[in-house]
Amino acid sequence: MRRKVIIMVIVILIATGIFLIPVQSGILITNLEGKPYHFFSWQSNTVTVGWRHSVELTPWKETYEILDDHKLTLESTTYKSYGAGTPDTDGKVKILKDGFIRVTGIIREIPYYSLYYVPISQYYIEDGTTQYPLKKYVPDYNHVQIHYEELNLFEWLTLHYSHSREGWTK
Repeated sequence: MRRKVIIMVIVILIATGIFLIPVQSGILITNLEGKPYHFFSWQSNTVTVGWRHSVELTPWKETYEILDDHKLTLESTTYKSYGAGTPDTDGKVKILKDGFIRVTGIIREIPYYSLYYVPISQYYIEDGTTQYPLKKYVPDYNHVQIHYEELNLFEWLTLHYSHSREGWTK
C-alpha cells in the first residue's frame, strides 16, 4: 500500500512537471489563429524585426526588449530614409555615421509583434548575431505573430513532434 502511494506521488510530480515547468524559452512564430510556423530557441533578451520598406525600398528594423512577462517593449527603430510610417514626433532621433537614423525613447509595449508577410519586404528576425529570414518559415501573404514564449515539456514535445512530421519550413 505504501509503495503504491509513493509511486502515485512520483507520477503526479512528473505529470505536473511535464505540464508546468518551462524547459525552453524562445521566439514562437504563429498565424493569427495560433498555429505555429516555427519555434526558435532564443538566448538574447532582445528580438529585432527587420524588413525592406515597401515604398522607399530601404532597410528598416525595430528592436524590442523582451520583458519578464514576455511582452515586448520598443528599444529602437532604425531606418535609412524618411517616408511613410516613419516616426516624426516621438522619441529621440540620432543620425548614425552610416547615414541611418535611429529613434529611441518611444514608449510602446506589445504582447507580440504582428505583421503581414509579403515576400518582397524581405522580413527577418534577428537575435543580435544571426538573422532568420521569414521566407524560410512562413507562407507568403499571411498574417504572422511573433511571440516570446516559455514552453513546458508537453508544449515543446507537441511542437517538435508536429513539425518533425510536417517539417519546420513551409
